[in-house]
Amino acid sequence: MMPMIRFAYVMAVRRAVSGWRLESVLFGGILLAVALMASGVIFSDLLSNASLRHELLRAPAEETNITMRSFSSQDEPSTTAGRRTAYQERLDYAQNEIAAAFAPYIYEQAQVVDTATFYFKGHPQLELDNEVRPRGSIIYMSGFEPDRIRVLRGSWPGAANAAAGSDTPMDVAVDTLGLELLGLEVGQTMEVFPAASFTDPPSMTVRIAAEFERVDPEDEFWFGVDSDFSLHNDRWTIIPLFTTEAAVMDRVLDEYPTLYTDVTWYYYLDREGLRAKDVGPLRQTILQAETNIRFNLKNSSYTIRLDNLLDSFDEQLLLARVPLFLMVFLITGILLYYLALVAGLIVRSRSSEIAMLKSRGATTAQVGMLGLGEGLLLGIPAVIIGPFLAMGVVRVLGKLFFSLGGGADELAGVPVTVSQGAIVLGLIGGALAVLVFTLATLAAARNGIVEARQTGARPPTASFLHRYYLDFLLLALIGLLWWQIQSRGSFLVQSVGSQQLDLDYSLLLGPVLGLLAVGLVIMRVFPWFALLLSRLADPIAPSWLVHSLRHVARDPMVPGILIVLLTMSTAMGVIGSAFSSTLERSQEERSLYAAGADLRVRHTGVSSATEGGRLAEEVLELPAVLGAADVYRTTGQITTTGFSTSAFVLAMDASRIADVAWFRDDLAGGRSIGELAGLLLNGPEPPEGLLLPTNASGLSIWVQPAGLNPSANMWARLRDARGLYFDVWMGGLEGEGWHRVQSDLTPVVAAGRRFVNQQRDVSVLPPFSFQAFQITDQFRTSASSDQGAVYLGRIDALTPNGPVTVADFQDSSDWSVIQDFGRPGLYAVETSGSAPGGQFPTSTRYSWATGGVGMRGLRPGPTEDPVPAVVNEEFLELADASVGDDVILGLSTYSVMVNIAGVANYFPTIDPGEKPFVLMDLGIFEAASNQHSPIPLVGANEIWLDLTSTSGEPDSDALDGQGDNANTGQVLDSMRGLGMSVREVFDADALVAERVDQPLVNAGWGALLVLLFLAVALATGSGVMLFSFLDTKERQTEFALLRTLGSSGGQSRGIVWFNLFLIIICGVAMGTWVGQLIGTSLLPLMEVAEEGERVTPPMALTTNWLSLAVSYAVLALVTLVTVLWLAWLSSKIQVQQVLRMGDAG
Repeated sequence: MMPMIRFAYVMAVRRAVSGWRLESVLFGGILLAVALMASGVIFSDLLSNASLRHELLRAPAEETNITMRSFSSQDEPSTTAGRRTAYQERLDYAQNEIAAAFAPYIYEQAQVVDTATFYFKGHPQLELDNEVRPRGSIIYMSGFEPDRIRVLRGSWPGAANAAAGSDTPMDVAVDTLGLELLGLEVGQTMEVFPAASFTDPPSMTVRIAAEFERVDPEDEFWFGVDSDFSLHNDRWTIIPLFTTEAAVMDRVLDEYPTLYTDVTWYYYLDREGLRAKDVGPLRQTILQAETNIRFNLKNSSYTIRLDNLLDSFDEQLLLARVPLFLMVFLITGILLYYLALVAGLIVRSRSSEIAMLKSRGATTAQVGMLGLGEGLLLGIPAVIIGPFLAMGVVRVLGKLFFSLGGGADELAGVPVTVSQGAIVLGLIGGALAVLVFTLATLAAARNGIVEARQTGARPPTASFLHRYYLDFLLLALIGLLWWQIQSRGSFLVQSVGSQQLDLDYSLLLGPVLGLLAVGLVIMRVFPWFALLLSRLADPIAPSWLVHSLRHVARDPMVPGILIVLLTMSTAMGVIGSAFSSTLERSQEERSLYAAGADLRVRHTGVSSATEGGRLAEEVLELPAVLGAADVYRTTGQITTTGFSTSAFVLAMDASRIADVAWFRDDLAGGRSIGELAGLLLNGPEPPEGLLLPTNASGLSIWVQPAGLNPSANMWARLRDARGLYFDVWMGGLEGEGWHRVQSDLTPVVAAGRRFVNQQRDVSVLPPFSFQAFQITDQFRTSASSDQGAVYLGRIDALTPNGPVTVADFQDSSDWSVIQDFGRPGLYAVETSGSAPGGQFPTSTRYSWATGGVGMRGLRPGPTEDPVPAVVNEEFLELADASVGDDVILGLSTYSVMVNIAGVANYFPTIDPGEKPFVLMDLGIFEAASNQHSPIPLVGANEIWLDLTSTSGEPDSDALDGQGDNANTGQVLDSMRGLGMSVREVFDADALVAERVDQPLVNAGWGALLVLLFLAVALATGSGVMLFSFLDTKERQTEFALLRTLGSSGGQSRGIVWFNLFLIIICGVAMGTWVGQLIGTSLLPLMEVAEEGERVTPPMALTTNWLSLAVSYAVLALVTLVTVLWLAWLSSKIQVQQVLRMGDAG
């Protein structure tokens, strides 16, 4: 065995020396595979650590640092010694159980001992009533170092004073504000005594030994202790007294053994030193600490929010790794294919040598051992060099792209190291490369000298897989796995017994196998394509072109394999550029979708200037506003047989929404937002009602109750000249016989669910129109169990000139009942001549049965048409309806009939994954609602705005729901000036900045794509050049014979160039198409948000044609260099020498 190993080593060295060009290409391929696989891990570690550092540095202190508190209790000893022992036990617990556990993750800790409040006395300015008397606790705080506080006067309390007797005043330090509030000077004394828990407590003398100030009040060290410094407001004057720990334990507790005290520990996270690999152990430490504190530290509490931040980071990192590992898997598959191609080409060029060894007695295993030795000779250095080469490339790309993206600060201090995982993956890459080369050698070693000559004379047109149709079996298996991935809908899976998402690495092989399937199909189809092309060109093409096509048709395997490599590489470029730009666009569009417009403001819907909440007209007058649309948002119910389902309801000003809202046509099946708005506007006009005289000051109705509850009330629903609906109370229906109920036109304003007069001035503008009347019980709740009827005689408008008849009730066909669509038939109206009293021989009788919701009453005119609506597919399924059908939409206290005019699966600000939704025009919806709602509908509770472009970065206020830039501020000030109460602000620029302007994301993707692109470019370029070189070398005799037969040098070069161009054109064209196809297929699997839910709106595949053009340019450059090189190589062929040598292959 050892002689064989030695022989294999000697042969490998000789080959490396004699054929150094081919060996360099093979070594470069192995090194590339090792470096790329290692770089994936190194880059992932760098991105993880930089992202974690970015998140920690921008997080507020309360989200990263840890606080633990313990206070004294009644069951503790009431002696000074006992209190000291209990305090020491707490300190030991904090140090041994908590500080020790968090030691690897924190850079500092602080401790605060705080006593109960003391009152101050001893000076005239302190002798006040206890309610307003200056007060403060006695505090010890660790960490008062010279770089944190500055002693302005005096000296800090020391150990000697802490050990002094009770006849010596206790030294304390006071901050500058506290000293000013006390009205004392450093060195003066005062008396302090406990504010509670003692009866006539003795006082203790303290001396103000020092005045100090904080060097930097914004320093993170002061997190959580701002309340421990002096404060003065209208109610309190608080001056804490700072001293040493020994003074609190020895002097204060010696004087007041039962005084309440608490101890608080602060642990400051090492934001810059924490690494992504520490997140898991840190989360476990937090979980154990929470349990430990809860059960083992008496009278304790803690504040830990860091686990939430780490959980969020884990989710985001998991989602970021989906495309990262997907790209790495794809590129690794391509490189393995490239290695197989290179190994196959090199072994093919040595087929004569291998056949000679076989003819002289070498076994297949021995030839394979030669290949293994050669592979190891090249693979071992590649495995050693590759990870460090990857580290250098990642470091350079990281610095370059993070600096360009503005994330240099986050990257600073994050080491780029070769981790154990990188070394393992590098070993795997090297091992796979050696294995591929060895297997290629073994495959060639099966043939002897005779078989090798036969193969050289007539190469096979199909591979082993295709000759025996095994490719169909592989395609079936790949299709099954692809179907499994698509059915799961994501690369993420949920752990058993856990809500945590994990990455299923096995599913990431699916796209790799997809590329393999494409390769199998190309290798099956390309020989047919080459043969067909050859026969079509035979009668018409020049001789050199016919010869080239015949050669490709005769030996299509190697060109086909190279076409597959180019197809994979180009597809990789398309997928990579598309995913990068798609993810960036998705992040931006998620923010725009959430905002709905440049600015969206939720308000109360009630204003002193615009009663219906309609603000668009007023806001449009602002110079910063280009467009505005009022919107009303609520929740409704899809009423179906037996049950109802909640749905989002959005009523918008359809005539304006297209000018302000962000939209993407694919969200509505190709319809634009303007087309959707057109569907919503194609509805009934608001009912005109009965117009009242301009000078009308009141309204009266002649009625005769017939068996109804004496506490019933009658109301009139009116509309003013601006379209504002309001109610007036006509009066009670407790009378008998014909009588008149009348009222002035004072609007009734809602106060909760009851209605009162004159609670707020409501500005209404005449002339008014009478829209309907309704009958309610005493509290205006139509859900009364009573049934009844009422005769109606005449409606009069009260004017200064006397009553003016508005309508009589001679014909009931002029009136319509206000239906409860959920329970039709409860109400009836008919012309009647049976009303007693004879005052109105013919009248209208309105009657009702028990039950029903909504407005109970009559309206003038025919029954209204349904409201046109656009819904999503889920709405249709739940309502068991289709486009054109009428559906009952239930609202809080009434229902309306909607007609489904169209379908849109998404609309800005609405998450269809949470509930189905329905869209309507605000004006039509408002008119319909005010025909059915027991109370007038507030016209709008949101406004969507299109603003002029602004420069500058958004302020942090925009992210907390209060708006950001000057334009937003102007709009909000204007709305508040109109008496509007702003509830929430959604600023698109701020939301986009929060989600998109993350230099780490952009820089990470940029560096990753460059890394993968370099690998693909190197692999493709070297593969093309190696093929061209070996092909030209193998065909030297053929070219020499053609030259002898009269072919020119240009025709010979044309033959060589045509093969090259055919391969590149076919590969690039197929790769572009395949990349788009696979990218579109994979896109739904990438649509997972941070919470593991589908992103809204769905991603739209966006190809970055600029980066793709760079890929094409590199391929073009490789082609040009290869063409020039081949031209030079062809010119070097010596016809006579080649013919004398005979077969050079």
